[in-house]
Amino acid sequence: MDAFHERLARTGLAAARRYGFALAGGYAVQAAGMLERPSEDVDLFTAWDRRDEFGTAVSAVVDAYRDDGLTVDIERQYDTFARLTVADGDRAAKVELGVDWRANEPILMTIGPVLHPDDAVANKMSALYGRAFARDFVDIDAALRSGRYTREALLHLAHRADRGFDRRVFAEALGQASLLDPDDFARYGVTGRALDDLQSRFASWRGGLLDEQRPPSDEAAGPSE
Repeated sequence: MDAFHERLARTGLAAARRYGFALAGGYAVQAAGMLERPSEDVDLFTAWDRRDEFGTAVSAVVDAYRDDGLTVDIERQYDTFARLTVADGDRAAKVELGVDWRANEPILMTIGPVLHPDDAVANKMSALYGRAFARDFVDIDAALRSGRYTREALLHLAHRADRGFDRRVFAEALGQASLLDPDDFARYGVTGRALDDLQSRFASWRGGLLDEQRPPSDEAAGPSE
């Protein structure tokens, strides 16, 4: 983890853990040992059933950063989401605080509470389903290659987190892996043959999901009487 990001995560979690917050996003996937990659921001999320405390938690995190000598600009703040820009001199980073669904208690690590791996990858599946950024493909590919999750297990986690999850819509999202600018993947060290292999794996997954949706052919159904 980037040293400045680690400082932001530790300080933010120390202030917000009492409100149920845990490290989320790409860093939660990395904390589970599935990959290492650059990250643009620090994500701190609490559980949906503690959303009433969200505003209080945001204030506590902002105060903690300022007490640590950092400057804080609150870019956006809503009932269940806030985006901060936190700076120390010329170094600045975004911290996003939010609320989401989780099935498991966070795991306490040296940095503070971290989302359980199942919840971290479920959230990443939701991100891939909803926006399909390069980093979402990189993280989900890492989860699969770790051997800890099968494709079907990831689909189950995604559906458990979002009952509206639709496998056909997800299949269409997987097609973005071959359409995104290669430079988007290069930011995370995925280039050349590694990118080709990643795109091939997601194309295969997409094809399998779309095949599930096709009605059986007349030949497969057998001759009619």
